[in-house]
Amino acid sequence: MKADKFDHRARCLTRIVAVLLFTTCAARVWAGGAYFYEIATPAEISIATAAPTARAQDAGTVFTNPAGMTRFSNDELLVSGAALYIYGNFNPDPDKTTIPGSDGQSSEVIPYGSVQYIHSISPRLKVGVSGHNYFGLTLDWSADWVGRYNSVSATLMAPQLQPNIAYKVNDWLSVGAGAALTMGVLRDKTRVVNVDPNEGDGKLRIRDTDFAVQGNFGLMVEPSENTRFGLRYLTKTKIDWKDKPRFGGLGPILQAELDAIGGPKQLKLGINMPEALSAGLFHQINDKWAVLGSVAWENWTQFGRVTVAVKDITPGTLTEELKFRDSWNFGIGAQYQYSPKWQYSAGFSYATNIATEATRSIELPIGTQYKYGLGLNYQMRKDLQLGTAAEFLYEGNLPVKQEEFFGVGQLGGKYQNVSISIFTVYGKWTF
Repeated sequence: MKADKFDHRARCLTRIVAVLLFTTCAARVWAGGAYFYEIATPAEISIATAAPTARAQDAGTVFTNPAGMTRFSNDELLVSGAALYIYGNFNPDPDKTTIPGSDGQSSEVIPYGSVQYIHSISPRLKVGVSGHNYFGLTLDWSADWVGRYNSVSATLMAPQLQPNIAYKVNDWLSVGAGAALTMGVLRDKTRVVNVDPNEGDGKLRIRDTDFAVQGNFGLMVEPSENTRFGLRYLTKTKIDWKDKPRFGGLGPILQAELDAIGGPKQLKLGINMPEALSAGLFHQINDKWAVLGSVAWENWTQFGRVTVAVKDITPGTLTEELKFRDSWNFGIGAQYQYSPKWQYSAGFSYATNIATEATRSIELPIGTQYKYGLGLNYQMRKDLQLGTAAEFLYEGNLPVKQEEFFGVGQLGGKYQNVSISIFTVYGKWTF
């Protein structure tokens, strides 16, 4: 009898520690996150982010390649408003899922905006600033969906204010650098399994904000008036969150065990915004046509190393290896100058998969990405250009398999026709 009580107490304590350690959104929800450069610079949507480091045709280059600022002789302001629509419905496989609940319906519309400004100090020296967010998403599910023990509501955002400087070394070489002042925002709500299923689910909420700095370095090489190469390097930056989880609706057994360890403990959670290296080419064929191309690498293996610690419970900081792979991105694009006032753009890019069925996150699936972009620019006045662009990102059907999770059960199934649609309008003023 004593052994049974001891085993029961150990199982309860294990449940609580498991919740504190492993049901946080950054460790599992956002481990499949991605960079979306196009939501930071609107015109990149029109070419599906093909060669953003070399295009440098508006103030968005403050972010995409600060060295490109030297191409502007006048001050310029770029302002955009946009919306992002996420479609990703999860269908559980009854043969692979032992957790009761509804399908995962998570389709979201997320509004956002950005602003960039370039100021010319001299013909060779330029400064700029960019306000944007290109990392993280917001997703919500129903409170009874099968993945509720991982998350029912998750937000991770990293808005940045990025001051940059650029210098034209000679007629063919420019360099630029900046520091992205980053605010990492984490919000997550999840459900907890009570010992007695008749008690229903408990609740858990985690939230915090942290500040970090990410470096942005660029080169621009212009061997001729019609051809330029761009190179941009984003440094890794660490975001560390600290919060004491808020519990609610715990059954008497779990509540008693939580009280026995002194109540909720402070949780420390750290993720890396990955370093990234990208190169691009822009070539003006003639007065009508221009072509673009790019290749980029992102270190998502680094992002897959999540550090977790719980005060007075874990021996120091633990590192959870999420076994992600680095991502490679390839893009091509074209611009057509229909008339002095009208310009059309189109592009396609392909990004390799960072996850497998076993490592893919149930809360935010990520797969091979196919991006298709279209855009239109109108020169309203000499000092004002208006633009609009749309992009369709398709990932297709994504299988997910999550093994037995601390007594909660196993989960398997498929996300069907996962896609993201982005639409933007923007204005560019020259002073």
